[in-house]
Amino acid sequence: MFLLSQAGFSFSQESRKQSREVYTTATQMASFPGGKDALNRYINKHLRYPKTAMKNAVQGKVVIRFIVEADGSITNAKVVRSLHAECDKEALKVIKEMPKWDPGMQNGRFVAVYYNLPITFAMF
Repeated sequence: MFLLSQAGFSFSQESRKQSREVYTTATQMASFPGGKDALNRYINKHLRYPKTAMKNAVQGKVVIRFIVEADGSITNAKVVRSLHAECDKEALKVIKEMPKWDPGMQNGRFVAVYYNLPITFAMF
């Protein structure tokens, strides 16, 4: 298990009692409410293919890394694998607007965890 120090992040009062580390793995990883199928439905419903990317037939994956905080909120979303500037921007927007997740757990405590999420842009 890896721990990374967390600096400069704000927490709710409840999560301050929990942990200040961000885990890369945890006993129970964070998950989108309803599971992977619900996450896919959410992304499909909210993701808009940028017109310029569509016009230029840009297809592929954008990978976004973010932190699911101990309270389930999403913070520090960043592109770690870029596809096209407009696709990157759209993927970040969708991630930042997501509802709270079910947080990760370690040793019976809610903890902040890193999560990498690939978002595919494909024309059918």
